[in-house]
Amino acid sequence: MSESLKPLLIQLVSSFSYYLIDEARSELGKNVLEISIKDIEYHKAGGRFGDVYVIDVFYSSEFGNHRTKLALKFMESPTEVVTEIKNSSFLEKKFSTRSVVKVPRYIYVNLKSPTFIAYEGVTGINYEDAHDVRDKSFWGGYVLSIIHEGKPRPVMTDIYEELYRRLVLAVFGGHANEHEIMDKSRVLLDMIAASQGGSDAFGDYHQSNLMIRTSPQNEVVSIALIDPTFWMQGAFDRFEDIGTFFGRQAFLEYRGSQSIPITIDEMKQFVQGYNVHLREVNSQPLEVLYPKGYPLDFFIAIWALMDILDKTTVQNIPEDHPDIELLRNFAFYFLTEQPIGKEINSFI
Repeated sequence: MSESLKPLLIQLVSSFSYYLIDEARSELGKNVLEISIKDIEYHKAGGRFGDVYVIDVFYSSEFGNHRTKLALKFMESPTEVVTEIKNSSFLEKKFSTRSVVKVPRYIYVNLKSPTFIAYEGVTGINYEDAHDVRDKSFWGGYVLSIIHEGKPRPVMTDIYEELYRRLVLAVFGGHANEHEIMDKSRVLLDMIAASQGGSDAFGDYHQSNLMIRTSPQNEVVSIALIDPTFWMQGAFDRFEDIGTFFGRQAFLEYRGSQSIPITIDEMKQFVQGYNVHLREVNSQPLEVLYPKGYPLDFFIAIWALMDILDKTTVQNIPEDHPDIELLRNFAFYFLTEQPIGKEINSFI
């Protein structure tokens, strides 16, 4: 956002000045009546759909100076805003009894142009940057398990079979290894078909959508879950969200060493955290829901194949570009060698 739009941001924040007054009252324990915005600092945060700006608001009242953090998410239409508000409200209820997990409250909604949602600010470290935080993968799994909580049910296997067929044809169609891929990966689809792993899906469970607050000992104190745009009810395979979570991390490690031992170790912690929550609510653990094994290799490959199509069709990157070739090799590795299953599916 250019500096010329700074006055617009200040104007938009002024439209819900009541929130700033409430924040000042909470800070001071005094009956603040009026505030005046003095300045803002802001930066653009990552967002797949819609621009998100994290804003520090500097303002004053009759009792002194104050500072409050918030976020504005600009969206294309009122329908998108309403959908996200519904999703946020649903997830708030899911986490209402879990003090370790926080879903940022929306504090203002504007359905006219410019269409946006204002959220309370979140402090902490982005998951991707929390390199020294203990057990972060454990808590990532624990949080996702709460989102997926519900009665076990079969997965809508047909949607994954069709998606997979189309992706393999688009990326490997006509290649010499097309038939090898289809033959060796059949076992991964069998894992999905035999499971009772159907659940609602977060739909965009990227590491960048978790913000972590830590203790001085680098232990997780709380986790904030942001950007619930794509949460959906249904019978989606719960490992789809897990594949989304680890896809980029696995690729970055593979690019450097052609293997992913660090990512696999973190996946093991993630599954442990996921199962801890399942046992807390007397639900069946993952190894019972997936008697033929966890299809993690499948969903890591799906992440890679979809990334290839995005880069070649949307970003117009040539198919013979080295990055595309590396992604293609990465997908082939998981579909044929299945390195994660060899390490994690030892319970079979």
